Amino acid sequence: MLRINKTLPSGEHPIMFRITENRNNYEVSTKVSSTKENWNKATQCVLDSHINHKSINALLNNIKVKATFYFANVSDDRSPRVSEIKSLVEKLTGAVKTTPKLMLLEFFDSEVARLKSMERYGYAGVHIVTRSRLNKFMKEKDMNFEDIDVNFLRRFEDWLIKNNIAITTRSIDFRTFRTVWRNAMKEKICRENHYPFKDFSYSKYNAPKTKKRAISVEQINKIVELNLEDDKLINSRNYFLFSYYCRGLNFADLACLKWTNIRDGFINYVRAKTKEEFDFKLHPEALKILDYYRVLEGNSDAGYVFPILYKRHATVRSQRDRRLKILKRVNKDLKTMAGDAEIQKNLTTYVARHSYASALRIKGVSKEDIGKSLGHDSIKTTEIYLDEIGDPLFDDRINECI
Repeated sequence: MLRINKTLPSGEHPIMFRITENRNNYEVSTKVSSTKENWNKATQCVLDSHINHKSINALLNNIKVKATFYFANVSDDRSPRVSEIKSLVEKLTGAVKTTPKLMLLEFFDSEVARLKSMERYGYAGVHIVTRSRLNKFMKEKDMNFEDIDVNFLRRFEDWLIKNNIAITTRSIDFRTFRTVWRNAMKEKICRENHYPFKDFSYSKYNAPKTKKRAISVEQINKIVELNLEDDKLINSRNYFLFSYYCRGLNFADLACLKWTNIRDGFINYVRAKTKEEFDFKLHPEALKILDYYRVLEGNSDAGYVFPILYKRHATVRSQRDRRLKILKRVNKDLKTMAGDAEIQKNLTTYVARHSYASALRIKGVSKEDIGKSLGHDSIKTTEIYLDEIGDPLFDDRINECI
């Protein structure tokens, strides 16, 4: 096509190669030009009256032939890619290429590096996992943002489901993918009007339901009564129970808990995730666990309550790596204990938080008070949380009626 809205110093207009995909137009310069009088719109070539008609028409015909050949050889399992067509034209015209923009997985890598530089290692880890799944789905072949559309997202979703990826994990993957895409648009890596997520059905991932992860008070007591001799198993049980007795204390906060946070039977700490301060009276069983560690040989030399972090863990990254290492071991130990206690659920440290909320609800504690104790900022968050574990009061009322 002849771009008549732009006039070159020679008085001619640039001849462009236009690609239309899903009603979106992309143009690539052919590096040749013509006047309106010398341009034949019907045949898409210049007239013989143009002084360079032979070389220009040869180039334009070559582009048409090569583009037709490209489409003829695109495999059935993939769609034509705009970037590849652009590259084909640029190669034929001898255009000087600008620095290529980052591709999808490359931009993921840059986001991971940025997060790590900010010491947000946990969030960087989430990006790494999502990138890994995308890489497997794409068969280790990176792609330009422009070549990714809503069909790509749907096929990625189908692939995740086929590979038994839970809906909660899929929710994290798509949320992370969407965040990376938006950042790419902000940094001009991707066009602002190219956003396939707007046509992707994401509502099912806004509040995905998970398997009920709470265990009963009776099952908690079974764990308490287990006869354990291995020090590692004893520690793992103590971490789980301390979390349960301390209002579902998160493992990251438990690991960073210092003796200075314990005063006169009360605990005071700031939750790392929300920066909210908690101050409450400790449960008698929690006090027993603290007494165990007050005299424990091999206690932390950095003032931490539990033997997880030491002085040698001086940086944010080393502390995080240490917590993850211990958390992995603890969850493995809890799995062993669940088997010994005949608990047919996947027991993890996070189950303690759910079990605490469930125990309160069984005793008739209001959702508002449960949410307050968990540190939720709205009743809606608490309702979603309770929906994950089920509402035992509602269950009992139903069963009493039938």
